[in-house]
Amino acid sequence: MKGFSVFSVLALIAGCNGLLDLEPAHIDPRIGQSNGGSAGAGNALAGAPDAAGNGGVPTEPASLCAQYCRAVQEGCVDDMAQYTDLDACMAECAYFPAGDASDTEGNSINCRLKYALRAPSEPITYCTWAGPGGDGMCGSNCEGFCTLMTACTAETASAGNFFASNEECMSNCEGLPGSGSYGANDITNTGHGDTYDCRLYHVGAAISAHDTRVHCPHAVGHTLCVNR
Repeated sequence: MKGFSVFSVLALIAGCNGLLDLEPAHIDPRIGQSNGGSAGAGNALAGAPDAAGNGGVPTEPASLCAQYCRAVQEGCVDDMAQYTDLDACMAECAYFPAGDASDTEGNSINCRLKYALRAPSEPITYCTWAGPGGDGMCGSNCEGFCTLMTACTAETASAGNFFASNEECMSNCEGLPGSGSYGANDITNTGHGDTYDCRLYHVGAAISAHDTRVHCPHAVGHTLCVNR
């Protein structure tokens, strides 16, 4: 290239990049955040701000619970909501085993994630499978309930308001009537008879509200979740 120095060639290339707008791709930090989540939950999904202070550019894939909770909160809403909010889902999710990415059944997060992703197409079928109970697909309802009931122990709950073993919990749970279509926003679940739905609601509240002293007695069936 006669008459051109190395520096002029470099300048020409830089000018072309500017004209063609060949800037490195950036990920919008808002993608994947739930509108209803707390600032803490949003940061968990988005990652830390970059060095230039441009907001939450993800630095690693979202955690399994973050993926699951985002999917179930977006796919199961209103009467089919399985958790009261994103924070509640994240708190309860921590109690379930991850399982394998290939899970289509069993009491695991991966199984629940699979059906949470399908929920928008048919929420009445998939939401309870994706929910904390599992509804016979991602574990039996009692398996889901008793997994969460490990939050109620001699140390965290008042005397007698916990199950001494998983076997005791399962035996107690198996005789409970349930609606078969659990919804976290159903106000009747807060205390209208000794039902599976009432118990599941209150063990979730014990975990998400960090208030085992209040909610474990309801979840174990000693108060509120009782037949009058």
